Amino acid sequence: MTRHLELRQLRYFVAVAEELNFRRAAERLSITQPPLSRQIQALEEEVGVRLLERDRTGVALTLTGAAFLLEARDLLARAENLISKTRRSAPDTAEVRIGITTVVDASLFTWLQPAVRLRGPNITLIEKRQISQRCVADLRRGVLDLAIIGLPSLTTGLTVDVLGVDPLVAALPAHHRLARRKVVALAELNEDPLFWFSRSLNSAYFDHFGAVFQRFGYDPPRLKEPADHHILLGLIADGRGIALIPASLTSIVRPGVTYKALKERPVLKIEIGVARLQEALPRSVELVLKELHDHYRGAAKA
Repeated sequence: MTRHLELRQLRYFVAVAEELNFRRAAERLSITQPPLSRQIQALEEEVGVRLLERDRTGVALTLTGAAFLLEARDLLARAENLISKTRRSAPDTAEVRIGITTVVDASLFTWLQPAVRLRGPNITLIEKRQISQRCVADLRRGVLDLAIIGLPSLTTGLTVDVLGVDPLVAALPAHHRLARRKVVALAELNEDPLFWFSRSLNSAYFDHFGAVFQRFGYDPPRLKEPADHHILLGLIADGRGIALIPASLTSIVRPGVTYKALKERPVLKIEIGVARLQEALPRSVELVLKELHDHYRGAAKA
């Protein structure tokens, strides 16, 4: 009978074996727990032995599982080495797949395509706009070569360089009591319902700002934040609530909505980073990475 073992299953097993906790392993892999559990079960069925012991107190490796872990790490390392060698030997004509977070305004990166075309005419840049954690998950799966993400995010095992900072601002209804103010403080907004995202979308980001809010005594009523930014602004214009959004998104003008700087601006910010796997990069990917670094380095000096 032909055996079918997937590298993905090995990656999942190594994560669980190292974390000894399915929740933490799922967060590290940027997936949910059910598919992680299913893949571990499928792996154990494939090899025909139990690799992990599970009970109410947690997760532990069996003796067989501990030996399997060593072999799995070695096999994954050799697979990564094979991919790296193949990428390095690839011709100059190449596609570079880059994920770009939707947490900031898309216009921040309109310069990238033409800049890459000038530096590497034979390079085709394929952009994919999606939330940061989906970018991270696709990067781990090899679907992307680079990922521009909002920080903090769960990036264990990746190399991440900070490119820049996008401070948060308050998006208020135009008729809000503080609409004429230039700067507002979080404490002044404590009674206003806040549109905020679900922790499942980015637990690191959610927990970071939860700690910042707690520091400033900010605990407003919460409303589910719609995924579409235009819908969010429409709800704010109708007086349903307020939002804290990256300053780059204020380029979207919406009648009935006003944007205000926050007194806590030094800590209420999103860092923009570029993430990649910890391996040698093809020349084409290195070129795009250098273009990103040069652009943001020049912007910081301006």
